[in-house]
Amino acid sequence: MKIFFFLFCTVVLTITLNAQEIVNVVLVGDDGVTEDIKKAHSFVIVKKYPGSFQRLDYKKNAPLQKLRTYTDSSLTVLQGDYYEYDANGNMSVRGEYENNAKEQEWYFYNDTGKIIRYEMYEKGVLVKTTNPDTLKKEKKADKISATDAEAAFDKKGKGWIKYLQENLRAEVSSQSVNGGTTVVEFVVDTEGNCINVHLYKSVEFILDEEAIRVIEKSPQWKQPAIVEGKKVKAYRRQPITFAKM
Repeated sequence: MKIFFFLFCTVVLTITLNAQEIVNVVLVGDDGVTEDIKKAHSFVIVKKYPGSFQRLDYKKNAPLQKLRTYTDSSLTVLQGDYYEYDANGNMSVRGEYENNAKEQEWYFYNDTGKIIRYEMYEKGVLVKTTNPDTLKKEKKADKISATDAEAAFDKKGKGWIKYLQENLRAEVSSQSVNGGTTVVEFVVDTEGNCINVHLYKSVEFILDEEAIRVIEKSPQWKQPAIVEGKKVKAYRRQPITFAKM
């Protein structure tokens, strides 16, 4: 019953504190869907976001396996982000669907996070496959423009870590099976908002949810990234470590 208690607590906290809403939790055993937690080896979480639904597939007490985005509550029309993770929780595939068809670039990673292949799709049709090792490396500029600047949470540069420390819920670590370090990937847009928040490395559901929650809850960053005098989106990866208590 221990894992079920963890799931229940996390569901309640997520519903009350996030813009997202968990609308279904399904336990899965050797014979399919089950209500017996002892027979379950995995579970499915369905989240509702404004305008979309996400399905997350987890092994019990283990990292995320797959995340899919749908337009409808019946989960029949794939639309939006798609991610797969290996047995250690490392992202292995990322891509995007549009009306059940693969679209744009799909990336494939090895267990070190290196891109080993990417594919280009148009309306579900594979039009190009590229091995990054075969591409010519572009020469990087020797100097950074004086107008270039990284995205900044605050003027002093220390506020982001302070925000995380003050807003992460310490009790989540005690509810974890083993603890560990999740890595959340997100974008700081040109207005300073944290968007496109997703897992780059998963540990287990309750820790993943807390890491996602605190990033999604972030206030606006004071300064977006600047390149050649123009505001641009900045991609970030934030490791968050939960020590087993």
